[in-house]
Amino acid sequence: MKFSQAIRVRAADPDQLIELLAEWDRGQAADEIMGYIGTRLLADRDSPGDYMILAEFAEVDGDLTAAEEAERNNQRERTEAWARKLRELVEGEPEWVHYDEYYRTGLTGDLRTG
Repeated sequence: MKFSQAIRVRAADPDQLIELLAEWDRGQAADEIMGYIGTRLLADRDSPGDYMILAEFAEVDGDLTAAEEAERNNQRERTEAWARKLRELVEGEPEWVHYDEYYRTGLTGDLRTG
C-alpha cells in the first residue's frame, strides 16, 4: 500500500514552492531513499493562492509500511529543515493530512490486500 502526505498551504508565489520542491528532489536523489517516490504541487483553481503538496511514499524495506517509511523520513533533520523553509514561504501554518492509498487507476486489485 502506498502512502501520501498532503500539505495544504497558501502562498503568494508558486515558483518559490516549485523551487523548494525541486531542491527537495535533488537532495533525495543524493540521499537514502526512505520510501519517497515523488511530489506533486496542485493549484486550487477556485481559490487562487491555495496549493496542495502531495508527497508520495512506497514500501522499500519489507519490514516497514509506506506510512512508516514516511514517518522515518519526517524524523530526519533534512526534512525538518525543509519544513522550516516551507513555513517561511507560506501564509499561516501548513495543514498536514495523511492518506493510505487503496486504489489507483492503472493498478489492478484492491491495494489494501497487498
